[in-house]
Amino acid sequence: MIRSYKLKIIIRVAGILCGHPVFAQPVPKHLDTVQVISSKAHTDMVHSSMLEKTSVPLVNIISRESIERSSDITVADMMQRVSGVSVLRDETGTPGKTVIRGMDPKYSYTTVNGMAIPSPNDRNRYLSLDLFPANLIDHVEVYKSLTPEMAGDAIGGLVNIVTRPVPEQKNFSIQLATGYSQLFFDRPYLGFKTRAVEKQSPYERYGPNYVAGSDDFSNDNLSFHTKHPLPDVHGNISWSKRFLHQKLGVIVMGGIQNIHTGADGFLILQNSEPQPNNVPGITDFVKRHFSTTSTRKNIYAAFDYRFNARHQLRFYQLYVNKLDAETRDAVDTSLAEGRTGPGTGRIAILQRSRMYRQSIEHLNLQGDHQFNQQLSFNWRTVYSIAYGNYPDRAELTANTGRIVGADNEVHQTPVLLAPLSRTWLHNTEKEEDIYATLHYKPAILKQQLDISAGTLLQYRQRDNFYNIYTFVPAITSGNGQPFTNIYDAVWYNNNGPQNPLGTVNTPGTYAAKENISAAYLQAKFHTNSWSITAGLRQEQTTQHVHSEADPGTPFGKAISIRYRDWLPSVHLGYVLTPKQGIKLSYYKALSRPSLYDITFFNMDLDNYNVAGNPFLKRSTADNFDLRYELYAPAIIDALQLTAFYKRIEDPYEKTLLSATDTLYAIAANGQSYIPAGKLTEQLRNYGTANNLGFEFSAVKYIGNLGIIANYTFTYSRIRQTKKFKQREDPQNPASDIITVTKTQERPLQGQSKHLANLSISYHLPRYGTTAQVTGVYTGRRIDEISGWYNLDNWQKGYTTLDFSLEQTIKSHWRLFAKATNLLNAGTQIYVANRMLIEKSNYKRGYLIGIQYRVR
Repeated sequence: MIRSYKLKIIIRVAGILCGHPVFAQPVPKHLDTVQVISSKAHTDMVHSSMLEKTSVPLVNIISRESIERSSDITVADMMQRVSGVSVLRDETGTPGKTVIRGMDPKYSYTTVNGMAIPSPNDRNRYLSLDLFPANLIDHVEVYKSLTPEMAGDAIGGLVNIVTRPVPEQKNFSIQLATGYSQLFFDRPYLGFKTRAVEKQSPYERYGPNYVAGSDDFSNDNLSFHTKHPLPDVHGNISWSKRFLHQKLGVIVMGGIQNIHTGADGFLILQNSEPQPNNVPGITDFVKRHFSTTSTRKNIYAAFDYRFNARHQLRFYQLYVNKLDAETRDAVDTSLAEGRTGPGTGRIAILQRSRMYRQSIEHLNLQGDHQFNQQLSFNWRTVYSIAYGNYPDRAELTANTGRIVGADNEVHQTPVLLAPLSRTWLHNTEKEEDIYATLHYKPAILKQQLDISAGTLLQYRQRDNFYNIYTFVPAITSGNGQPFTNIYDAVWYNNNGPQNPLGTVNTPGTYAAKENISAAYLQAKFHTNSWSITAGLRQEQTTQHVHSEADPGTPFGKAISIRYRDWLPSVHLGYVLTPKQGIKLSYYKALSRPSLYDITFFNMDLDNYNVAGNPFLKRSTADNFDLRYELYAPAIIDALQLTAFYKRIEDPYEKTLLSATDTLYAIAANGQSYIPAGKLTEQLRNYGTANNLGFEFSAVKYIGNLGIIANYTFTYSRIRQTKKFKQREDPQNPASDIITVTKTQERPLQGQSKHLANLSISYHLPRYGTTAQVTGVYTGRRIDEISGWYNLDNWQKGYTTLDFSLEQTIKSHWRLFAKATNLLNAGTQIYVANRMLIEKSNYKRGYLIGIQYRVR
């Protein structure tokens, strides 16, 4: 009887959302919980809209139906369709990290089935969402506000990935797809022998006292060849069934993807210091070509056991693995060294091989127990391990040039081999979580009051290894060593490294721990029109780092940080009519620096140096939201209007430091501080920031035509003191050049003022055909912050356009196709918002596939 009544409620709510005249009966104005009993369950967009409406915190949900219609490959692909969310792309245009409401990815966190997991990234706490294939996902929840029962490390928001549950009926599905990038129709792919890459350095293989020689290093990964790659491969399979009179449910899934991506473009390098009046100082023009193969593997299993209607257990096992094999082919033309006119100057030929393996193993056991109508208990235990590995990262460099000789003629110099570094970098991060919650609903208030209390114990341990070997070319001619190929290269020290023991005793090899203990108390109260959720969360954080830095170094050996945060929140909901309501919320949140961020680790990466900052403070923020919701099919199927405001204390942002800037406020070598020494990227705190904005989201179906539109306006401001280089007497061009300070107001890094996306779909149920066009606009935003006045690097706004087509045949077969980046959008970055310094083109991508399923 109870189950039947719940089903009637769900059917009525779905009917109102759909506007069907059969469901004309009134429905309760407030739903404390929603339980779906029918086998159709959670996959459709109607159900997602219902969950958004009844949720206490503000949330946007991407349904399984939406994922399939868009033929998404990873979770990152689907995020760009969420209101207020944009994605950051890597060198080849692959989306990965998310920016929620203009807040950099470090201000948000990701959970799987409600539980946090560690990151395999070598420098960041957050997860790149392209690690998670779309075939594993039931739906994705993007929370814009938090209740006390949710972890408080989410100033920007929370992305919760909900994996596929065990269905009520037996299910089998197999899917195969292939694709190709337009880039490799237009040019060949440059690759290397990935199997030749040694996973461990000689130090790890043979011990710390081992003297490495030439035989310990392969040359095959520095021998490059061109080819036309085979088509991409996408495959996955799933099976599920219930046993023991429906008490035990099992679902098992697996998949593999092999995808080729690339990019063509250029990069203009700058001096670490500008010219007078902060005119950018240009040093090099680098033409670049990227070729990358990404191989993803995943295994997923879930089990649930229902002892009875009141008690059940669930177990999730998730393994994801991603291997990127990247080649970067570049030609660096110096605009300073040896340049006496057009067509002259030093030229460097650079070919880089890089492999990056990331994997996550996640085990999650959950129990839900309803003792009686008033008392229930939920618990979770989680063990996760993330692994990231950069083995034998190397860049082969040879220098040549066109130099004006004594005869005033331009002469081509020989191609000479340059020094070579080979780096091993890997990290392991383990996490153990215990979570428990007790709910109590006093009978005297007729279930209108729900009091809950809970605790979280989270233990995270990170081990990082960094080792580098340096090779110096032997002088075999008057000018150096002419270069032909890696196999003929001759190095000093009998072709071995100059440091045969490696360089391990640095702050880059460290062990770190982070312990978080949390407790919360929360109360929910609702009437026919009002709902109130309020509570308080307390989080205690302890971080320790111990590195292998040389004992003679005056810093970097050990770091210890402790702090406590009190995080209140209040959420109010008012039902204006059965079809419209208002939600108002406040919550306090924080953002913790990652364990890497608080180390003294300092290394060369890509175009400049990167360094940790143990003096970095956590950020805290007060967050306010106001949302109006309308679900009126006769007018509009769903409408959400949301205003938000965030006041952020001590925001931390990536900043480019010049050689003379203070890296650490520690006295050394007769100076009162340690200078950066070279162009260096480091996280820095900057006072107080204000971030506010407005979100619009609408859904409308007109017959077979569906329209989903989102627009977000975000405005943020932060004041930063920056340097400005000028003449001591601006009116006298012969006066000395001095550096003064100026205050600059700017937006937060990564924040776009304007975000918009529009999806138009046409569905023919009679023929099983669905076509969809999706356009996404991402406004310009700061890519990197400079320490110099008005010299920030800005990424130009861009628009992407995708088209997808789905065709179902009877009840078992599904054909799908997708074309991405139809407008050939790429990355363009400007310094001071006026001079183009970086450009990348990714070209279009194509995908076609077939799926067979039995339900």
